[in-house]
Amino acid sequence: MEHCDLLLEILKVESTRFVGMYNMNFEKITDGYQSDIISHLSREEMQDSVRYDIRRWETYKMFQSQLGAAKYAMVKFENAILLTFALNNDEYLRVSIETDADYKTIIEKIRAILIKENFAE
Repeated sequence: MEHCDLLLEILKVESTRFVGMYNMNFEKITDGYQSDIISHLSREEMQDSVRYDIRRWETYKMFQSQLGAAKYAMVKFENAILLTFALNNDEYLRVSIETDADYKTIIEKIRAILIKENFAE
């Protein structure tokens, strides 16, 4: 499955606002919004947010030998929930979902897609 196909598959998950894929240099591979969504962040703010999220993964890796590999991270804001997943090949997936969403179910669905399509373990 190509990156764009994966993006479209994840956008089908309920309550998903935005999906983006980035490399470890914070460069966008692909991204997309639901058709009826207005972004809370400008493109520049999104890029900064992604940069900070990917840098946090370096901190998570410091504790990998004690805790195991990080699978995802979640931040809940007043206006959105941001999920970040580590993918194979030093790529990252950013997903924004609605604040009233069942985030546990959404995380499970996204992880199942990533594993099925060999983007994550």
